[in-house]
Amino acid sequence: MIFLSQIPFLRILLPFIAGIGFWLIGRQDSPQLIYVSGIFLICALLYFLLIKSTQTVAKFLFGLAVQLFLFFSGWLLCNYNNEKQNPINYTHVLTDSTTSYSGYVSEIPVEKTKSIKAEITLQQIKNKGAWQNTCGKIIVYFEKIDKAKNLETGNNIVFTSKLQEIQAPLNPHEFDYKAYLNLRNIFHSVYLREENWAVYNSEETFSLFNLSQKIRRHLLDTYRASGLENTEFAMVSALVLGYDDEIDRPLLNAYSHTGTLHVLSVSGLHVGVIYLLLGYMLAFLNKSKKTTWIKVGLIILVLWFFVLLSGFSAPAVRAAFMFSLILLGKTLFEQVETANIVLVSAFLSLCINPFWLADVGFQLSYIAVLGIIYLYPYFYNLFTFSWGFADKVWALCAVSIAAQLATLPITLFYFHQFPTLFLITNLILIPISTLVMYGGILILVLSKITFVANVLVWLTGFLIKVMNASALFFDGVPFCVIDNIHLSIINLILLYVLIFLLFISIEYKSYKILMSSFAVATLIVLISMVFDLQAKKNNELVIYQSDKTNVLAVFSGSKYTQFSDSIPDDRLQSTLRENKIYHDVVFKDEKQLTTTSLILVNHKKILFAKDVNLLSEIFMKAVKPDYVWITGNSLKGTKIPKFICGQKNILVSGKVRSKKNIACITNSYFMAKQGAFILSLR
Repeated sequence: MIFLSQIPFLRILLPFIAGIGFWLIGRQDSPQLIYVSGIFLICALLYFLLIKSTQTVAKFLFGLAVQLFLFFSGWLLCNYNNEKQNPINYTHVLTDSTTSYSGYVSEIPVEKTKSIKAEITLQQIKNKGAWQNTCGKIIVYFEKIDKAKNLETGNNIVFTSKLQEIQAPLNPHEFDYKAYLNLRNIFHSVYLREENWAVYNSEETFSLFNLSQKIRRHLLDTYRASGLENTEFAMVSALVLGYDDEIDRPLLNAYSHTGTLHVLSVSGLHVGVIYLLLGYMLAFLNKSKKTTWIKVGLIILVLWFFVLLSGFSAPAVRAAFMFSLILLGKTLFEQVETANIVLVSAFLSLCINPFWLADVGFQLSYIAVLGIIYLYPYFYNLFTFSWGFADKVWALCAVSIAAQLATLPITLFYFHQFPTLFLITNLILIPISTLVMYGGILILVLSKITFVANVLVWLTGFLIKVMNASALFFDGVPFCVIDNIHLSIINLILLYVLIFLLFISIEYKSYKILMSSFAVATLIVLISMVFDLQAKKNNELVIYQSDKTNVLAVFSGSKYTQFSDSIPDDRLQSTLRENKIYHDVVFKDEKQLTTTSLILVNHKKILFAKDVNLLSEIFMKAVKPDYVWITGNSLKGTKIPKFICGQKNILVSGKVRSKKNIACITNSYFMAKQGAFILSLR
């Protein structure tokens, strides 16, 4: 293929990504021999596909050796970036005799409903009365008091409390928060009450990252003092500084359903807007080579200053890196393939942090850019407009279609939805969000000029209201989003193969390739049908682990019945949604759990009791339940009836804090430790 010869860096990137990918999949748990043999075959195949011909055996062996070297480089880089490999990491020195810890706040603390969440980088641990040096990051939840609210990045703290390992998911298809944090080298968390910690040493730990966090905190305080209201403050902070912790969940859902969630985070879109704006503003410097290099230096300097303001957020770093390389490449070389530069930036980004490969944002951003590079010309050339404004609008439409099509398989795989109105919403919300970003920047620059700042705050707030109202309006339109789509990893790959074959058949006007694409499409449909049939056969009863809500779900073919005593929180709602998508649910029925409920499913009796004292021995003997489901909260400070103790059919959801009660029902199934209770229905 001609275009493959134009992006030779793909030959370097693919085996490197393969090495990282296999490390992420295996997490060092699987035998290395499997990976070595598998990758040997993959690299050989890639080599034959991407190299047109191998004239000699020596050339082939050299190419194969390079592929294997790149693969193992990716593998070893993951090992190097895994902080558990560091012998002084706190996970290696943590013991039962550990009494105290010291470290510093390494990210801006976030105010939650009942606590203040902060990331702490540990520096010392006290074992058996002696302090020893250590390293590593943990998540700390502080009791919500003024002392915690006043914490800033760089503050040194000392605390005494036992660290808790991040818990693995306890429910089927639940978001794996433990794996997510582990890829950020965070393995433990702790909750600290007021008496368990203190700030010490007024001299703050200095680093460029901490400096960026302090600047960011100062700018956030400037926004708070400017008069921006809660929602407006949250939106401006997200657009300009990448601080999106205070955006309401319903608003996030509205932007997600309309296909415009990318406008709410500092990403390639925002860095690209700044890149283009600076390019236009500094166009007068294109007169000579010297002035051109001054322009390049200024643009790169501003881009990376913007990254610093965003707190070195990963999307901003990647985007600035990519645009800096594109700018340098186009300045150094008269003819340069932009896609090749994008691949170089992806390679260098993964050299900085190979775990970014598992980040959905990383995958979406680079695939979207490559999609725009290769697919945009096809769509743009479909229509020609003599009116300049119409041409600009169609160009924006073509970019949006290209990016949406390129990222479609990944979007379906991770989010199970397709925003049908993405073209309209992007046309409306991207220009408005760009103006909001400019307004937010000007508020910071002109904050000392009170009258001008007040006008800017009013205009920016008005634009945000319009933007949010538009997102909520389109979210309410029927069929705004096609939801509950399940895409397997096999169909994800096949869908990209289909897109590739379709556009190659158009490029080369090949009937044979077009027929191949139809064959792939047929295969996708057949695999989906097989999956649906298997899902419908997988009938089961699930009692979910939750400390707040009691939920029992029955999956029977395409039918779904849910029993619950209250509305599940966002996390459990997400888990329930994932399970319904996995089981290909069509018909849904929801029923209310009372304080005591008897549920009959496939001749199995499940007796639910919100309070264990509501049960009686006579009633139990009369009903003869197969399982008795009680809540951990009801056992707090309660004496369990004797007839309950020792039974093996007791199911306990939620945490049980009473050691006496745990000892009494020691033969029970504790969901807080063992996970959701799943019963196969035949």
